[in-house]
Amino acid sequence: MASEFFDRLGMRISTFVPDWSFRHLADMRLRIASAGDLDVTAEAILGMQVFGAVLFPVFALFILKNIVFLDFLFGGPHTGVLALVLCVFGFFFPTFNLAERVAKRQHGIIMHLPNMMDLLAVCVEAGMDFLSALRVVVRNQKPGPLKEEFERFLKQLELGVPRVEALHEMSQRVAVSDMGSFCAVMVQATRLGSPLGPILKNQADLLRIWRGQRAEKAAAQASVKVLMPLALCILPAVFIAILGPVIIQIQETIHP
Repeated sequence: MASEFFDRLGMRISTFVPDWSFRHLADMRLRIASAGDLDVTAEAILGMQVFGAVLFPVFALFILKNIVFLDFLFGGPHTGVLALVLCVFGFFFPTFNLAERVAKRQHGIIMHLPNMMDLLAVCVEAGMDFLSALRVVVRNQKPGPLKEEFERFLKQLELGVPRVEALHEMSQRVAVSDMGSFCAVMVQATRLGSPLGPILKNQADLLRIWRGQRAEKAAAQASVKVLMPLALCILPAVFIAILGPVIIQIQETIHP
């Protein structure tokens, strides 16, 4: 029921700004596909965004107004600025969960793609053609986003979609450089008729190098990211624990 309401609201909003809504809905459809084809439409997400942009500032301002030490935000130009910020936050809030799902799914694909390519290379070098090898590898693959993408790719081929077109669609749907590189290599190999075994092995090694570089980059950024929680949460508690008794003793000395 709620999904139908947001769906109708999104379709109604799209009629007022057709140029912007066309681009926005196309982007939302691509994100939904990258997140694994969720049971929601792009129009429904647009409806949620508009609904959040209107109601989120109302409820948030009502709650903040009842907090005593936040009175300075009201009764002046600060109120308009705060309402605008809350309106923008309410508009983008429905997409936060979607972006998180997309990132999680992309991470799963990046982690398992090199191993899957190694298995494909082994099957191809054993004498199997690419599609037969892919069916065997996908059938024995653990459930996950990578298996879902290749199952969808195989279904498209069974429905008569050309291999090159199906590879392009999978690359756009997943939207990660690793899958894009794999699809580009497969398109080139398909057009030139190159042997797939060595190509898949080299590509798997390259993707492992990229995966290691990402891990090194994330490890280097960890020390920087931990500074903010350290400054806001840990250091104040340490100062209170160290200086608290000293301040109490000084107050008792001055005012016995």
